[in-house]
Amino acid sequence: MKIKKDIIILANGDFPKTKRAVVLLNSDMFLLCCDGSAVEATAHGYFPDLIIGDMDSLTDELKDSYKDKIIEIKDQNSNDLSKALSWARDNKVDSVTLLGADGGGDDHYLGNLFLILENSYDFKLKIITNSGQFDLVNNKEFSSYPNQRVSIFCTNKEAKVSSSGLKYELKNYSFSNLYGATLNEATGKSFDVNCDDPDVSILVYRGNEETK
Repeated sequence: MKIKKDIIILANGDFPKTKRAVVLLNSDMFLLCCDGSAVEATAHGYFPDLIIGDMDSLTDELKDSYKDKIIEIKDQNSNDLSKALSWARDNKVDSVTLLGADGGGDDHYLGNLFLILENSYDFKLKIITNSGQFDLVNNKEFSSYPNQRVSIFCTNKEAKVSSSGLKYELKNYSFSNLYGATLNEATGKSFDVNCDDPDVSILVYRGNEETK
């Protein structure tokens, strides 16, 4: 099994439907499935390079078909997405594009976002959902369009975050809560977000054009 530096992790939420997600799934990127997402992937004609999880959602038929591509981890203290992200870290990938993190139950989606917000990763991480995209960053310029929905999240209450190119600018903003920097908008073709602490992760959401 050849591990590529830029990989897709497919979580077991709603199967991705956006054109961008479909293009990625049809590419030659390494596809890592979280347990039951391999069932949906196979049903849609996509075949995982690796499957990680406790295998409680995988059918016996698929367990046999993918027997050489399964890493079974029974640890109930972490979910399958956490196991997949740990594998990506241990195998020193450069970037992860996460699909299927949304849907599959509101608690499932929220749990996935908190997992990512409360951990740090040494690879680039973006989450493409059926309504937009999250990027886990510290200091970054983003492409945008006027009135595009933008929300910013950070769990570190000491960090100071600033922006330019948004309708409601942040200037050394401290996150006393998670929702204080949501429901913003881009004013033009780009905006940037930066943090005074280089070790703090910020989760930046941009809505799809059709959802603005």
